[in-house]
Amino acid sequence: MQVSNSPAIDAEPDPGSPAFILQTSGTTAQPKLIPFSHSNMLAAAARLHSWFGLTHRDRCLSVSSPYYSHGLKVTVFTPLLTGGSIAVPANSAVVALDEWLDVLRPTWYSAGPTLHAAVLDKAASLEDAPAAHTLRFAVSGGAPLPEEVQDGLQRILGVPVLEHYGSSEAAQIAANLPPPGPNRPGTCGQPWPDTVAIVGEDGHPLPAGERGEIWVRGPTVISGYLDASELNQAAFREGWFRTGDIGSLDGDGFLSLHGRLSELINRGGEKIAPAEVESALLRHPAIAEAAAFAIAHPRLGDDVAAAIIPHPGAQTTPVQVRQFLQRELASFKIPRRILILDQLPKGATGKVQRRRLRELLDGLLGHQEAMPLPAVNKAPLDLEAELLTLWRRLLKSEAVTVDDDFFACGGDSLQAMEMLIEVERLVGHPVPETILFGAETIRRLAPRIAMHAGTLVAPPFFQFSACSHRPPLYFFNGDLVSGHSCMRRVVELFGPDYPIISIDPHGLHGEPIPPSIEEMAADRLPHILERQSSGPFLLGGKCNGAMVAFEAARLLMAAGHKVDIVAMVDPPTVTARPAPRAILGLMKPIVSPYLLRETYELMARLERFFKAIAQLRQFPERIAKLYDALSNPNNEVPPALWDAYSIAMAQYLPAPLEVPVAFYAAEHEGLAWRHLSSQLELIPVAGGHHGCLTIGAEPLIDHLRQRIDAVLTARSAN
Repeated sequence: MQVSNSPAIDAEPDPGSPAFILQTSGTTAQPKLIPFSHSNMLAAAARLHSWFGLTHRDRCLSVSSPYYSHGLKVTVFTPLLTGGSIAVPANSAVVALDEWLDVLRPTWYSAGPTLHAAVLDKAASLEDAPAAHTLRFAVSGGAPLPEEVQDGLQRILGVPVLEHYGSSEAAQIAANLPPPGPNRPGTCGQPWPDTVAIVGEDGHPLPAGERGEIWVRGPTVISGYLDASELNQAAFREGWFRTGDIGSLDGDGFLSLHGRLSELINRGGEKIAPAEVESALLRHPAIAEAAAFAIAHPRLGDDVAAAIIPHPGAQTTPVQVRQFLQRELASFKIPRRILILDQLPKGATGKVQRRRLRELLDGLLGHQEAMPLPAVNKAPLDLEAELLTLWRRLLKSEAVTVDDDFFACGGDSLQAMEMLIEVERLVGHPVPETILFGAETIRRLAPRIAMHAGTLVAPPFFQFSACSHRPPLYFFNGDLVSGHSCMRRVVELFGPDYPIISIDPHGLHGEPIPPSIEEMAADRLPHILERQSSGPFLLGGKCNGAMVAFEAARLLMAAGHKVDIVAMVDPPTVTARPAPRAILGLMKPIVSPYLLRETYELMARLERFFKAIAQLRQFPERIAKLYDALSNPNNEVPPALWDAYSIAMAQYLPAPLEVPVAFYAAEHEGLAWRHLSSQLELIPVAGGHHGCLTIGAEPLIDHLRQRIDAVLTARSAN
């Protein structure tokens, strides 16, 4: 940015040129530079003038920092541009109501919830507070204003306290108005007409009551960030600015906020807004301030954590807070870890810095009393009774007993994962999914959990039917949600005479994820050779795991070992097809991994789409199959885990390998692999990609058992 050495002082400024340049707070992302134009500022002042009826008689108490958006626009320029005046206390960091109210005589002020709470504490000590000031209203923004603070100020000061909503990029967007204007407590008020839309993930407006991203337009919205073309392309669309805030409009047009898109906690596919958790925490009588934030979870991607500040003199514990929240929130929204602090880290604008809370939690992990996974009851745990209550809720049957099999009662692998996560909360330590094998009833499961308390570590390798003398089938299960649990039906159909070693995907339990399929295979290979030092080997895998199995076979053969079979269960075929393979091969060295992944996923969706078109016969099925083909089939996988695997699969360009391959095709066309192995056998199977190892597993396992028997018979003959 160039600055002239001889400014034309008397020249009229271009209305579209910057009046000032501000920096965003950087609470949830890196700070950005905002050029706010003269016309933007005039429009913003005119809007506040209209909303609050500002006149030359009004004086604003300017106690917010003028170096940031709210302080400069709302409490400095707006009063002056509407003909009023401003009053600046000697030290705005000290709430001195005798100076603020008696000496400066303001008619209004605007601040964040923290300052309002401080004003309430001071004003509560003034016996004649309503008569000792000239205020006619107060405005709050930047964060939700606790109901007790709003009610307390209105009661003591005798004036309306009005919540509003704005952003650095768009100034004031919505506001509750002084009487007799529209005002709905608990909302941000009504937006300026024709400037706000609530938009879904598909970019289309949502009806009243539904939550989506808040988009805003109008004369108060900047034209773009300074020197940030890529950011502008993402944030500004067809005249609209995407705020990144989650909101909803009720039937009367009042706007409510539900957090930031970037702050949503994605707990195993469940999206949790920190604001909802914070609202529940603030209903606890001992809690003065609260902030919820995301922490990493090895299976779910994210989990919920919170930091709280008790009221002066109040005492509470994380256990007591969680007990209280059981009445306020769904169980999966209750914070797994709770910090009790003296203050929350905040930026200059008063917004809580959640990133610093995550960093603080990482530093304290293992050292603070609030940190370990706690049991929700102080009393001795009746594990059988707790499990019975949990199973009955998950299985939706009060007839379940401690001797009933979880899966025989209708439970599936996803419900089993949910159940184990809840068990972790009960017992206070991680519980691997493998603990369920051979303990499918509560009577068997409870003592196993108690016996191994604190020693349960989920292994990436798990052997079934270990007593068999047959060579094992090493199966890379590829399940990014359930891990070894997905093998239950397979193991049952094979029977005890066929040992199977299930191998979990990298990252499922928090371990590092190698950046490529080849490196995943190389990392697992030593563990295979520890169990079996020489061939021949039996390998298999599903989806991404089938790719890893294919590369493990390559490494074993390169080391001089024989591989008798690679059973590939419905792996993706995009990179095995000549045309997509060529395109991805050309792109790989010149584009980012993320762009390569997007191209790969588009090709995969088109492949599913055209296959669905070709197989359709009945109209109702067509709609369902086309929807499935174009939607994300992996919405239960934690996003970070899926990102790593989709990038690895997009970069994977398998080379030919002369190894016997049994390709079990559920949704992917196995013929695409025919040029990679001349010993390919293609076996169509039922159940679809997600059900071929469960509801469609019987014919698949029958065929694979026959292949393994034939291999072992041939070995014996030799």
